[in-house]
Amino acid sequence: MLTKKSVVGRLAGGLLLLCSSFTSLAQQAPGAQRVQALLTDEQVRLVHSQPYYAAGERLWFKAFLNKSTSSAHPSKALYVELLDAQEQLILRQRLIIEEGTSYGDILLPENLPSGNYTLLATTNWMRNYSKGQQYREQLLIVNAGEVMALQGKTARETARPLHVQFFPESNNLLAGVASRVAVVATNAAGMGVAASCTILSSAGDTVVSFQTDKTGVGSFRLRPGLQEQYEAQVQADGYTLQRTKLPAAKQVGLALVVEEQQNEELRVRINNSGAWAYTLLAEAGGKVYFSQQGSESGVVAVPWPAEAGETVRLLLLNPGGAVEAEQKVVRRQEQVALRISTDRKQYGPRQQVTVNVQVENRAGAPVAANVAVATTSINQDFHRPLPTATFTWSEEGQGEQALVHTPDKELWNGLMRGEAAAKYKPELLVDAFAREGVTEPYSNAAYSAPTDTAFVQSLPESMVNYAKQHHNRTRISEAYGVAEPHATAPIPKLPADRVFRLDDYVTFHSVEEAIREATTNLRLSKRKGRYEVRLLYVRPGVKKMLKQEPIYLVDGVVVNGMEEILALNLNDIASFELTWLEEKLYAGNLGNRAENGMFAVYTKSGEAREKLKEKGYPVLYEQYTRPKSFVPASAGAEGMTTVPDLRQLVHWEPQLQVGVDGKASFTFYTSDETGEFTIRIAGQTAAGEPLHGEATYEVSLME
Repeated sequence: MLTKKSVVGRLAGGLLLLCSSFTSLAQQAPGAQRVQALLTDEQVRLVHSQPYYAAGERLWFKAFLNKSTSSAHPSKALYVELLDAQEQLILRQRLIIEEGTSYGDILLPENLPSGNYTLLATTNWMRNYSKGQQYREQLLIVNAGEVMALQGKTARETARPLHVQFFPESNNLLAGVASRVAVVATNAAGMGVAASCTILSSAGDTVVSFQTDKTGVGSFRLRPGLQEQYEAQVQADGYTLQRTKLPAAKQVGLALVVEEQQNEELRVRINNSGAWAYTLLAEAGGKVYFSQQGSESGVVAVPWPAEAGETVRLLLLNPGGAVEAEQKVVRRQEQVALRISTDRKQYGPRQQVTVNVQVENRAGAPVAANVAVATTSINQDFHRPLPTATFTWSEEGQGEQALVHTPDKELWNGLMRGEAAAKYKPELLVDAFAREGVTEPYSNAAYSAPTDTAFVQSLPESMVNYAKQHHNRTRISEAYGVAEPHATAPIPKLPADRVFRLDDYVTFHSVEEAIREATTNLRLSKRKGRYEVRLLYVRPGVKKMLKQEPIYLVDGVVVNGMEEILALNLNDIASFELTWLEEKLYAGNLGNRAENGMFAVYTKSGEAREKLKEKGYPVLYEQYTRPKSFVPASAGAEGMTTVPDLRQLVHWEPQLQVGVDGKASFTFYTSDETGEFTIRIAGQTAAGEPLHGEATYEVSLME
């Protein structure tokens, strides 16, 4: 569930004090205004259930929407997409955002070939801005069928490709200025590889030699010479020698270095080889909160934003307003601590686990939070240095840490073009009725791609074993007829003024009799051979019979009249629910379509819903994906003792609330799988600060 990723969140407290002076800062630095116009005020964070997946598995996720301004209402619709390496859309979900969060699940298609995919989360409003401001994470998926088919076939040692990337400290090299450069060496599957690197000058002389660590990450310092072109030779055991040109150094320009992190500020050195007039900007959470102009090299003190979890992006603009250099920085010290403890350290199969959670700030005071919980035996014992566009690295023995990231060139190209017009509208309401022109849930049923043999043969042994286990679990589940652990998505219920549950009454002989005898606040009559209802509108000081028929609903399906309701199986009806108050109707986004109220019927089986949909009746919220519910194992469930439970994801809870006392607890049952399991919790505090934590326990065959 947890991966290294760029941190986003809301700005509050002291940051508002800094932002109060933004107007004057922007007047002093026009570049700040232009940058601010291209920054989205909405940010999405997403957490999911496992470090990696097998094709055919279900991915469970939770998303947080944070908004950096209060000038408008936040979006109410979230788009979650799965893209392949060529950005081809495989599936898209559209979900409802409630109180800043949304959660759901994705059934990964069984025909997905092994590879790195992109998990994207965004709002419609965020589409106005660069892709780099949307939540994007590289998702590792393995196809068990491909692994089984290639079992025993090894790659030719001389043909194994090695990929090498260079990341200068401020995303550029400046001639005559010493810079740190991070190096990432990966195999065809994106796994880090320990490698030896040599940097050569254009004359073939060795400038520096170094090693990447076992994660594939290394670094070196380089002072580029004028008109010099450097080449890197990278060698790893079993891989082809890689020769790569380093990014060319700018002969004249700007660069920045984060020299020191202090409690109250960052010490940023500006290197200016051309005596240009420049503007230094600091952005966090979608707001430019600091701006300073200058023309000389030197050190600038940049304050931290108030929120501890905010990632700061430093931008150095040249006289023409173009971004010459940029860097990201995050505080080393976590401001919020999340502690997880279990009632025991060792359990047997199908035993109950009790987990306690404690969230505190640095001062030890309790903190309220909203988090998601995943418990799985899947542990990532390999390293992928580039799962997102941002990762941290440090120089050996230096204790220095930098945040290396891919620059958002789409954003800065837009800055130079002066783009600021919004093409996409914010979706501020949840539309109960379908609308044309709305991006709907989508699944590319025709998607197919060939097997990437080099990718599969570069997978670590643990992933290969996981694919084999998934293959075996699938066969065992098919043999026993075991379904995956989830409940179908619940039918969305609308706010009601009166609820009449039929199980609370004696037996009726017909649906008509049940409506007449069990309900109040309505009049059922028959005119010209047709049944119709009128609701009685009641509130303090007001009582009146509404003039027209209400909207009729059966399990969220809009039907034409009472005939469909009277034809229902009486024994299958769970409740009749009436709504007439405007605030309730508008809360269900029906206010402009249900002026005469709503008469809703909910059944026990839900079978009527599908039959009515087949007749072509409209369905409320059909343009939204309805999230399913994860069903945990239960030791007391009937039949559980004879059917094997081989799940490795044994618990998923997307809506765990940590109270104002900083505490929460939950329970679940172990499966039949043995070994070490990890409880991963991730989310954010009520103030929008990100937090995460882990704890482990063991399952063994206990006597």
